[in-house]
Amino acid sequence: MYDYIIATSSTSDLPRTYLEAHNIPFIPYTYTIGNDLYEDDCREETRQKVYEGMRNGDRLKTSMINEYIYDDFFESLLAQGKDVIFLDMSQKMSVSYEKSKIGAKMALEKYPERKLYVMDTLCISGGLGLLVDSMVTLAEGGAGYVVIDAVTVDHKYWYIGKTTALDKDSLVPQFAAFAKRVSDAGSTLFPQLIHPGPESICALKGITPLGPSVNTNANGAVSRPITIDEIHKVVKQYGQAARRAEEAGCGGIALHVAHAYMLPGAFLSPLRNKRMDEYGGCIDNRARLILEIIEECRRNISRDFPIVLRVSGSEREPGGNSLDEMLYLAPKFEAAGVDMLEVSGGVQYEGLQNILPSHSQKIGMNVYEASEIKKVVNIPVFVVGKINDVRYAADLVERGLVDGVSMGRPLLADPDLPKKAYENRFDDITPCGSCGGRCITPEDPHHPVCKCHINPLVGHEYDYPFNPTDKPKKVLVIGAGPGGMYTAVTAAERGHDVTVWEKSKQIGGQLNLAVVSPGKQEMCKWLTHLNYRAKKAGVKFEFKKEATVENVKEFAPDAVVVATGATPLIPTFIKGVGDYPIITTHDILSRKVTIPKGTVCILGGGEVACETAEMLMADARPNSFATTGSIGDVEVTLVEMQPQLMTGVCLPNRNIALASLRREGVKSYINSKVLEVTEHEVKIQHKDGTEEWLKGFDYIVLGLGSRKYDPLSEELKAFVPEVHVIGDAIKPGQSSDAMHQGFHVGYEL
Repeated sequence: MYDYIIATSSTSDLPRTYLEAHNIPFIPYTYTIGNDLYEDDCREETRQKVYEGMRNGDRLKTSMINEYIYDDFFESLLAQGKDVIFLDMSQKMSVSYEKSKIGAKMALEKYPERKLYVMDTLCISGGLGLLVDSMVTLAEGGAGYVVIDAVTVDHKYWYIGKTTALDKDSLVPQFAAFAKRVSDAGSTLFPQLIHPGPESICALKGITPLGPSVNTNANGAVSRPITIDEIHKVVKQYGQAARRAEEAGCGGIALHVAHAYMLPGAFLSPLRNKRMDEYGGCIDNRARLILEIIEECRRNISRDFPIVLRVSGSEREPGGNSLDEMLYLAPKFEAAGVDMLEVSGGVQYEGLQNILPSHSQKIGMNVYEASEIKKVVNIPVFVVGKINDVRYAADLVERGLVDGVSMGRPLLADPDLPKKAYENRFDDITPCGSCGGRCITPEDPHHPVCKCHINPLVGHEYDYPFNPTDKPKKVLVIGAGPGGMYTAVTAAERGHDVTVWEKSKQIGGQLNLAVVSPGKQEMCKWLTHLNYRAKKAGVKFEFKKEATVENVKEFAPDAVVVATGATPLIPTFIKGVGDYPIITTHDILSRKVTIPKGTVCILGGGEVACETAEMLMADARPNSFATTGSIGDVEVTLVEMQPQLMTGVCLPNRNIALASLRREGVKSYINSKVLEVTEHEVKIQHKDGTEEWLKGFDYIVLGLGSRKYDPLSEELKAFVPEVHVIGDAIKPGQSSDAMHQGFHVGYEL
C-alpha cells in the first residue's frame, strides 16, 4: 500500500500477529535466562518463558545486536526494492542504536540508490510499539488522525449554529458509526471535547453563558461567573464524554484549552479570569480546572486511550499568558495524563489573526513556542498554524523541532494531501492560499457552512464523482482568469478538447491585481496549480487573442464559456466624474499608473480600495537625504459610505490590514457619501447630513467596485450550441465564486 518498509525490533513488544498482519519485519534481540539462550520471536508463548523465569528468580540478561547482524537485516529489506524506515529503542537504553547506524551504512553501500532511515525513538517497549503502530496508521491512511472540533459536553451550552454534543449515552452509536467510517478510511477519529463557556450562543434561548468572570462574547451576551458546584459538574461532564468517546471506538480525545476562549481556556487566561478564589489569581489556580478535567477524563478511560491537549504557546497579548507560563504548565499537563500537546497561539478576540493566520502572517508562526515546549516534556508535541506546505511540515519534524504537524485548512483545499505527498506528487496537491475565505467567514453567519475558495467540492465530496465524458466536445473558454482556468481544467480532465483565449499575455485575470497587495502573494499558488493541471490535461492556450463574434464563428466550438470578467465602475452619478482624468484602483494595482509622491484620496473603503492604500504606503521609500518632496512622500485618505472599512472581509485579514493602515497614517472617513469631485477636491456628506470639502489632493482614485463585462454571450447564442457565462461576467464577486461556477460548468459540459 505504501512505497517503503516500516521495520522495528522485538523491543517494540508488539505481538507477532500484529507484525505479520501489517507486514512489519523485525530484528530479534536475544536474552539469557540462567544458562539458556533465547531469541525474542515476538510470540506470546516465548515471552511467557521470560516471565516464568523472572518469577522463579532467574537472572535475565539481554544481548546487544552487532552491526553485522543489522547489516544482514537491512540488506534483506533493501533487496526488496523499497526504502526503509527502522524504529528501534532509545540510544539511552542500549548501544544497539549506534550499531544499527553502522549496519545501515554498510547496507546502503550495496544499495546506494535506496534510502534507509534509522530513527532513535527515544522510547522502548509499549511506547515504541505505539510509535510503530501510529506510523503504520499514517502510512495506510493518509492523515494520521482526524479531529471533529467543538463537541460540547453539555448540549444546553452549544457553540455556534451546529454544535455536536457527546453528553448522552444515546449519542454513542452515532459517534461509533462516524468513528468506523474514519477508521475504514485508514485514519482514526478524535472528538475535540469542549464546554463553550462564555462563547456559547445559549443566550439566544434565554440561558446566560458561563465564564470564569463577567465577559462579553461576540454576540454581545454577557457571561456570569460559574459557581464552584457548577465547576465540579462540568469536570464530571468531561469525564463522561471521554468515556463515551472510547466506547464509540474513537482513537482518543482532544481537549481545547487555548486562545483564552471556551470555558477551560478562559479560566487559564488572565485576560478573562478575574476570580479571587481557588480557580483564579495565580497561574496554578487558573490552570486548576484544566488539570481537574484531564484527571477526570483519565479516570474514565483506559490508560492507552490518548488525550491530546491544544494549548496556546503564547497568547501574544499584553497581560496574557506568555511562553514562560506554558513552559511551567506543560510538564504539569503531562503528569496529569496528557499524551500529546498541540501548540497553537493567540487569543479569540484581541488576536484572532494569530489563531487563524492568513494574509501577512508568517508561516509556521507557532513553531518556536512548540519547539521550546518540546524541550520540557517527554510526550509528543505537535504544532499548528499556517503550515500549508507538507514539505515544510516534514522539514520541521526531520529537524527535531516538533514531533508532528496538525493541518486544517490545507486539508480542505486538498483532502488527499497526505497521500499525494506520500507518493511524491507535490505538484498535484491543491494548495491552500491562506486567503481567509469561506472557511473562516461563512456567507450566512446564522447557518455556517464551510467552503473553500480553491476546492468547490468541500461539503459535496460524494455529489460530484469523477465522470469522464463519453461525448468529447470542442470547448472554447474566453478569458484565463480563475473562473476560466477552473472551467478549462475541469472540462479537459473529463476528456473535452479545450482551448483558452486570453486577450492579455498571462493567466490570472483580476487575481493578478489581488496578489500584488502586501501579504497576499500566497494566492499566486492557485494560478500556478491551475496552470499545471491545465497543461497536464492538454488545455491549449492562445494569449493576446481577443474574442470576437467573427473569430469564434470561425473556430466553430461545440461550447463556449464566457469568462471575460469585469471592468472598474466609473460612477457617473457623482458630479464631476468624467470632467477630469480618471485613475482607478485597477490602474494602480496593475502598475499602469504609479504615484511616486503626493496626496491621494481613494473613493471607496472596500477590500480593493484598502489594499490599494496599503500598496501605496508599502511602496513609499522616502529619501532621507532630500529636504523637499522625495519619492515615497505619499499621504492617503479613504472615503467610505459604509460604517466601517473592508466590510465582508474575514476578521484576521481585516484586523491586520486596518492595523497596517493606522500604522502608516492613512486617514479615513466612514459613513461618508461622495457628492462631487474636482481635480484636487472631494465633497462628502456625513451621516448627520453635514457636508465637507476635502481639499489639497494631487490624485483622486476611484475604488468603488466593478461592473460585469460580457460583450459576447448574447450574439454567440445564435450559432454556438452551448454558451455559458461565469464569474464576474455575470456579477462581480470573489475569485471563489468564479472558480466554483467554472467547476460546475466544466463538470456539466
